[in-house]
Amino acid sequence: MFENPGFIFWPVGTGDSTTIVVDEETIFQLDIRHLGKSEDDEDDHAAIVDKLEESLPQKDGNPYLAAFALTHPDKDHVQGFAELLDRVEIGELWFTPRVFREHEDDFCDDAVAFREEAHRRVTETIKAGGDPGAGNRVRLIGYDELLAEEHYTGFPEQFFTTPGNLVTMLDGEDRAGKFQAFIHGPFKDDSVGDRNDTSLAMQVVLGDDASIGGVLLFGDLKYPTIRKIFDVTKEHGNDQYLSWQVLLAPHHCSKSVMYQDEDGKTVLKQDILDDFTDTQVDNGYIVSSSEKVPSSDSDGANPPHAKAKARYEEIAKGGFICTQEDGEAGEPLIFSAGEDGDIAYALDANSDGENSLAAAVKAARGSDDPPSQKVGFGEF
Repeated sequence: MFENPGFIFWPVGTGDSTTIVVDEETIFQLDIRHLGKSEDDEDDHAAIVDKLEESLPQKDGNPYLAAFALTHPDKDHVQGFAELLDRVEIGELWFTPRVFREHEDDFCDDAVAFREEAHRRVTETIKAGGDPGAGNRVRLIGYDELLAEEHYTGFPEQFFTTPGNLVTMLDGEDRAGKFQAFIHGPFKDDSVGDRNDTSLAMQVVLGDDASIGGVLLFGDLKYPTIRKIFDVTKEHGNDQYLSWQVLLAPHHCSKSVMYQDEDGKTVLKQDILDDFTDTQVDNGYIVSSSEKVPSSDSDGANPPHAKAKARYEEIAKGGFICTQEDGEAGEPLIFSAGEDGDIAYALDANSDGENSLAAAVKAARGSDDPPSQKVGFGEF
């Protein structure tokens, strides 16, 4: 039984859909790949929008998602957003603005829908001159010069976060002690390169001690940017924000994380594997959000890659697991977080037949007593 707040990795094929349960009213969704309901009883992919609509807490009679963060607007990270927005109220959006300026020529329909909603919220926030309220909130993640651009002129700085900083605010409430996200990227210079390099990267901890290890989320980043994240974070004495108990394998278990082409040869970058090993806390798990990893790689094949899985299996003391291979068919991989933030993997948190997210939220509620902490708004 899933008894605590935690992290839920959904089986959505090769794509990302991660749900973070902070408490009974606070569900944070990172990326989405909605494949819809299948008429095939053997289909083991989760229709994530359906799952969320069925299981989210209610606010004013509607399913309510406290926040949605988009790492980058590739289709396998944003598919179904328009439908989600239509069926669920979303308190707050997190996004990196520059990606929508540099890479807008080939967006899928859902990426366009996200951009339009994000821009609407930016406008509402500027009009309000402060908190625009649930359903209009937005957090921009990037660099200071973004606020000098015409579209963002007058945007309140309290809703703007630069990499290298910690966020404890979520949907208008300071949740310090229960939730924190340290922003690792994207870096300023990566915004005009490959869209994958613009990925929002962060460590999320359901507690207040980053050194115990949280979940590392790097989107679709490759070796050079991840290398830079480790170097910059250590340079600034923020090593604790690299600690992990769960690592979501970047880019769906792509070998580009630890293999690079140099002088016509494919070279293993052992340094990044050593860093992953050194920052692992206790028996860490590495999760591949992907279809089943093949037994071997073919030339030019997209991830997941067998070579990457082999390297991760050498690192992860708890194990390497895949959303489409492990756990029950169609059910997510769930990690519960204790009061101190320690993370534990539960193979089956759904023993009583409840929807897994519903079971997670129900367990997170604990008791039926109303919350004692007043909901307010302040800076992080």
